[in-house]
Amino acid sequence: MLRTAWLYGAHGRNFVRAMIRLERERATVSVVDDQHGQPTWAADVADRIIALARSEAAGGIYHATSSGETTWFEFAREIFRLLGADPARVKPISSSESPRPAPRPSYSVLGHESLPALGIEPIGHWRLALRRAFPALGARPQSVTSQPGGVLHAGAVVRE
Repeated sequence: MLRTAWLYGAHGRNFVRAMIRLERERATVSVVDDQHGQPTWAADVADRIIALARSEAAGGIYHATSSGETTWFEFAREIFRLLGADPARVKPISSSESPRPAPRPSYSVLGHESLPALGIEPIGHWRLALRRAFPALGARPQSVTSQPGGVLHAGAVVRE
């Protein structure tokens, strides 16, 4: 069994596509800042599913999420940064201010030990995956420059 979380893709309804649309439609967007997780690009999960199917893996539970962790609020701010929009337009709110049909866990970060034990590369940092995903999502990221020891993503350094 493969578990993932905070999944987004090029098709259908998902958080990234919603933020791209809302950036065009609204002056500000309110996003929950007290739930932590790992935004994960569906194409990266598909790659891990194929690698797992080709492996000699015993039955069990395997996790396929991007590395790193963030909140929905910080995730939305990064989407705005990549769009070249002012991330200050994203406003933090608590989960209690954003009622959902089903409760969401406040911490849904998964470990990544099982795939490397099989020789399968874990998914990289969520910021890098988001940047790679942008063209498939119909968005163009703003220019990005490199820095020693990491990659600068519109003001956030991601260590690799």
